[in-house]
Amino acid sequence: MVSNEQNENMENNGGDTEEKPFSAKVLHHVIEPTHLGEMDKPDGHAVITGPCGDTDEFFVRIFSSRIREIRFRPAGCFFTIAACDAVATMAEGRTVREGLRITQEAVIEYLGGLPDDHKHCALLAANTLHKALKAYIVRGTVL
Repeated sequence: MVSNEQNENMENNGGDTEEKPFSAKVLHHVIEPTHLGEMDKPDGHAVITGPCGDTDEFFVRIFSSRIREIRFRPAGCFFTIAACDAVATMAEGRTVREGLRITQEAVIEYLGGLPDDHKHCALLAANTLHKALKAYIVRGTVL
């Protein structure tokens, strides 16, 4: 038999008193995204809509093979915004080649984890960055 106190804790905490829904870093990237917005005449641009219906859009400006400026526009959930801003933060200042190495796992680790049902947000953000960087490469610039 479950005591009233145990039952109350389970109701208030969804039955799991140890699990945090997300890290403070995720919350920070949602409340104060530093790379949110558009960019005129980017060197690379991409839009991808994931199977969940969320859409990520990235704009990059490259100088001397480095990602000098990066912006994103999301149409999605809380975790999509966090993942996009995390990817932008991780990519800015890096070389194009280093930007292409940013993975879903690296984004999740950087954010201190994501709920299982939102890990795809990190994949969508990383893939959209990769597509924007590849659009830059296709324009005739060599790594």
